[in-house]
Amino acid sequence: MSEKGKVIISYLFGWIGGLIVLFAMRDNEKNTRFHAAQAIVLSAGYFIIRIIYSYVPITIPFFGTALWVIYIIGIVMGISKANKEEDPELPVIGGIAKSIFGKKIDE
Repeated sequence: MSEKGKVIISYLFGWIGGLIVLFAMRDNEKNTRFHAAQAIVLSAGYFIIRIIYSYVPITIPFFGTALWVIYIIGIVMGISKANKEEDPELPVIGGIAKSIFGKKIDE
């Protein structure tokens, strides 16, 4: 499978796809591992915020929709950066992914 295909799988299947690409596929390039780590952080962050928001007694109009749109924009940005073979780091998400998965990315 091509590196671009692995990146697309990691973003489209969220944290599960990212974990598979990051840990199960051994012959990945550094950028592919970085994209997989970002996909994990992006989707896990989205689901954690959604769960926390479901327990907040005060509702903010359109918060869920805005959060979903930001999540989809992150996925599209990640896939387009992989397709254009640009620097893989997404704003905010990239720094968090480096701090969590730094050793695994640099292997």
